[in-house]
Amino acid sequence: MLSQVIIGEQTNLPVTRNRVSIEKLVGQKLSYAPGSLLRLVKLLSDYSTPRNLLIKEINHDPMLVARVLRLANSPLYSFEREIVLIDMALTAVGSQTIYDIVVVELAARTLNTRETKGKIFRRLWEHSIAVGVLTKKISETMEMRGLEESFICGLLHDFGKFILLNYDSRQYDELLAIDDEFEMLGKEDELFGYNHTEVGSLVARRWGLPEDVCHAILNHHNATQSSHPRFVEHIIEIADILANIKGYGIRTEDISRLEYSESVMKLGLSTQFLENVWNLSEANIVEIINTFN
Repeated sequence: MLSQVIIGEQTNLPVTRNRVSIEKLVGQKLSYAPGSLLRLVKLLSDYSTPRNLLIKEINHDPMLVARVLRLANSPLYSFEREIVLIDMALTAVGSQTIYDIVVVELAARTLNTRETKGKIFRRLWEHSIAVGVLTKKISETMEMRGLEESFICGLLHDFGKFILLNYDSRQYDELLAIDDEFEMLGKEDELFGYNHTEVGSLVARRWGLPEDVCHAILNHHNATQSSHPRFVEHIIEIADILANIKGYGIRTEDISRLEYSESVMKLGLSTQFLENVWNLSEANIVEIINTFN
């Protein structure tokens, strides 16, 4: 049970919040992606995996090949020669970028059902991509080490919202209209017995993603209160606000949210620094959204 897992990890959440079975939430009519993508995630996260095995596995999935080659040939990388083979793409963009693309594909296919084609789902998806790109760019610009998974942490930070929205779109639509994120978390608990951070963390664990990713998803709304705070959780919180300010989200945010954010103050970032990050990220966000449309 999710609450038991989380208790063992790091919180004092009660184990009685089980109004909706967590298995019912996670195992609902989402088209969980083929095992080949999950296998690829594991292979790419293992640095000892032979290169020829990675190439073979990726080439088994024509849609994934198309996404990888499109991004490799996009303005994101601006290579002088056209990338026409996965072998070339691995050399050109590196295995970490391929790993990021595979996880985006895994998330996209999981949400590829008739029920998830609405406007709210699309806005949440675009917000998720924006937060992923911004989280990675902030980490890189600050030259932080050990944050190779930053894009994935940002991308999946709100994945639990997709699960809850798919489960009960009418009631969850009403929750998404709440401006205060912490009030919304409380309402999620009341309605489902779990909030989106818990559900999203469990999905990441089911996919075999690293524990750091699972923890980041779980704690991205309480980075300052977490018993084991990580820089990436503060960065996700900042990226989340910035994406909303720039129109990539389901709620509007005022620039003052950044100025007075505990995470911004914790990392010592200025609004000018974050504006520069946005300018460096905007085209990348658009490119990835277009690729995974």
